[in-house]
Amino acid sequence: MSAGDGLSTADHRRVSDYIGRVAGIQLPDYKRKLVEARLRKRMRATGHGDFSDYLNFALSPAGESVEQIMLVDALTTNKTDFFREPGHFQFLERYLRARLEKAPPDRPLRVWSAACSSGEEAYSLAILLSELALEFQRLEFRIEATDIAPSMLDKTRQGIYPEDRVTPVPLELRKRYFLRSRDPVKRLVRMGPALRSHLNVRPVNLISDDYGPDGHYDIIFCRNVMIYFNQTDRASIVQRMNRALVPGGLLFVGHSESIRSYQAGFISEEPAVYRKRD
Repeated sequence: MSAGDGLSTADHRRVSDYIGRVAGIQLPDYKRKLVEARLRKRMRATGHGDFSDYLNFALSPAGESVEQIMLVDALTTNKTDFFREPGHFQFLERYLRARLEKAPPDRPLRVWSAACSSGEEAYSLAILLSELALEFQRLEFRIEATDIAPSMLDKTRQGIYPEDRVTPVPLELRKRYFLRSRDPVKRLVRMGPALRSHLNVRPVNLISDDYGPDGHYDIIFCRNVMIYFNQTDRASIVQRMNRALVPGGLLFVGHSESIRSYQAGFISEEPAVYRKRD
């Protein structure tokens, strides 16, 4: 079967079973055209003209070291914005301000932006926390920015975005934290070195990788990713994130997501915000 033919049912099942097993991402039959379009990009990159031949290569030991990572990268969906779902950031600012007004922190705040995509969420958190640190000078923080897709991690490390991507950020904050390209034609901005210094960017597979020591994080953002997982994987992720949080730590999920069925160990603070029981 040539690339001119569509992705067969059997090959769609092969790739969807693999992605579901290693990354937890569900690719049902109605997404076949999407899968087909993304596979064609990898086929062109590897010089394969046939879906079956490409999958034979990618899913073989010969493809294990590099191509399987690129296959997962190609089939992940990455949608994010600066200060997406702004109510979460408003809640977090109120919550942290109340804590900081009661007592200064005795250690750096530990934050995890899980499934960070191209980094806008992590940098939004860095801006919010940097602003609070101007007021509460003993506040220090570190943000773990993780994703399964190498291309998204590269974009996060670079911290370079088109100007129209940063419009949700108030102008005053853009002037304080962003660098504009010297070439006005490119219309690009880069996150300033102070923001970038707060991020530790690394790969994490939420299905198979370790989440770090128990009780490590004060705040976890894991938004708009669990919708791609089955219920068993969602429950496992929520339980493991509960263990990764300090008592009283916060978990933020997407507004289109719910952990109500498996939120034991959490108290709902407001829509899509959960606090670990003390």
